Amino acid sequence: MSRTKLLALAAAPALAVTLASPALADDAHPRVVTAESPVRSIGANQTEIVTVTCPRGTFAVSGGWVVSSPSIDVTGNRAVSDRRWKIRFENESNQSGRVQAFARCAT
Repeated sequence: MSRTKLLALAAAPALAVTLASPALADDAHPRVVTAESPVRSIGANQTEIVTVTCPRGTFAVSGGWVVSSPSIDVTGNRAVSDRRWKIRFENESNQSGRVQAFARCAT
């Protein structure tokens, strides 16, 4: 029983510091949003480049994707400007598929 009280008392000062610290306030953390492209078709044995643009006031910091088939490879994944992220898809299948690109955007 005394051990529980000791842990509770030890945690209380840390909680007070966390709540009072301006460095940990929500305004100090960057805002992160996800921008996405429409789902696009990619033909059999074709290459498709999809560019996603982040909203004004944010910067592209990373990218991601969804593909409809394991035969669709990502052969490029990079920022092309402060607000734009480009992903290059290659469909190595003899059937068409679908791709979608995402950009993580931060203030």
